[in-house]
Amino acid sequence: MANLAQVPGGLAKFVSNFGKYRSVGAQYKKALNAGSQYEYGYSYYYQTHVPCEVQGVIPISGLQIKREDFTHYAETAQDVDRMVAPTAWTLLTGGLPIFALPFWANATHKLPACFFDGSEESYKTWGKIKDQEVAIKHAGVANNTHMRYLEYFISGEPKFNEAFDSIADGFTAAKDPQAIREMGHFIHEMRTCSIPLITAHASSWLRGREHMEAAAFLGKPFLFMNVKTLNGRLVDHYRILFQEDVLIQENGGVESLNDFELYKICNRRHIARWEDELTRDQLIGRLNNWWALTAHEEGKHVPLRVILMYQTAHFKDPGFLDETLDSLDTDAFPTSMDYAKDAFVRRLEFENGPLEEQVRAHVKLLQQREEELKNERTKFLAKEA
Repeated sequence: MANLAQVPGGLAKFVSNFGKYRSVGAQYKKALNAGSQYEYGYSYYYQTHVPCEVQGVIPISGLQIKREDFTHYAETAQDVDRMVAPTAWTLLTGGLPIFALPFWANATHKLPACFFDGSEESYKTWGKIKDQEVAIKHAGVANNTHMRYLEYFISGEPKFNEAFDSIADGFTAAKDPQAIREMGHFIHEMRTCSIPLITAHASSWLRGREHMEAAAFLGKPFLFMNVKTLNGRLVDHYRILFQEDVLIQENGGVESLNDFELYKICNRRHIARWEDELTRDQLIGRLNNWWALTAHEEGKHVPLRVILMYQTAHFKDPGFLDETLDSLDTDAFPTSMDYAKDAFVRRLEFENGPLEEQVRAHVKLLQQREEELKNERTKFLAKEA
C-alpha cells in the first residue's frame, strides 16, 4: 500500500503528460497521413494464398519533431496503455472500481512509469518489478508460440539453424543480428506457405492467441479486444519504436543520450533488463544490434514475429531452474501428519529414508546446474563488456 501516497501526484503528472502526448501525437499522425497508410512494410500477419496489403511499419525520415519530445511521446504512449484497463472499468461501471484503488496501487507493475520518475532509483525499482511481473513472466509462452511457426519456415534451410536457436533457446546464447535479419528475409519470402493459416476459422483463433501473448509480453491491454484491434496496437507500438530509432540516429546517435536515458530506451525495446545493471558499452552494443536487425531496407522486410522472438530471448529464463535446493524443505505430497512436523524434521526424514541415494544424487545434480548457470551468466556478461 506504499504506492497509495504516490497516486495523487502520479495522476496529476499523467494528465499533464497526456496533454503533451496528444500534441506530439497530432503532429506525428499528420506526417503519417501525408503518406500511404497501407504502404507495404513489416508484417505481423503471415499471408495465406490470398495477396493483400498490410499496414506499414516504416519510419519517416526527416520528421520535424524533436527527439526529446518524441521520446516523451513514446514513454507516455506506454503509460496510456497501462491506464486503459482501470479507466475503462471505472467508466463502464459508474465508478465502482474506485473502491479497488488500494489493490490497483499495490500492483506496482500496473502503474504508469510517471508515478515513479521522481528519481532514478525509484524508476529502476519500478522497472525491475515491471520486468519480472510482465516481460519475464510472459516471455516464455510468447517465444514458444511464435517459435513453433517460425520453425516450420526454416526447417528446410539448415544454414538458419544457428540464428533460429539464438532467439529460441534462452537468453545466454549470442545473437548475431545480421544472421537473424537474413533469416527474417527468408521467412518473409516464404510467408505464402503458412499452413496454420489456410483454414479460415482456425487461423482467426490462432492469430488471436498470438496477438494476446505478444500484447501480454509487451505490457499492453488485450482483454476483450479482437484480433484487428490487437494487430493495430502492435503495429502502432513498433512504428513508434522504429520512428524513435530514426530520430535518435538523425540527432546525434547514442552520444546524445545520457546513461539513464539509454537504459530506458533499451528497456522499452525489451533488449535490456533493469536487474542486469548493464554498462553503457553493453547497452550501446545491444542498441546497435537492435538497429542492425530492424533497419529499413526497400524490398526486404523482417517480420515482426522474428523481432518479437528476438525481444523475448532477452527475457526468457532457462526452464530447468524451476527447482532449487530450497524445494527440499517442502514435501511434494503433504498430508495432515506432515503439516504437524517441522520442515527440518521432514527434510531429515526424506534425506535419510529409503530414497537416500537418489536424494544425494539429485542434490549433486542441482548444485552442478546452479554452478553451470552461474558460469554461463558470467561468460555472457563478460562477452558483452
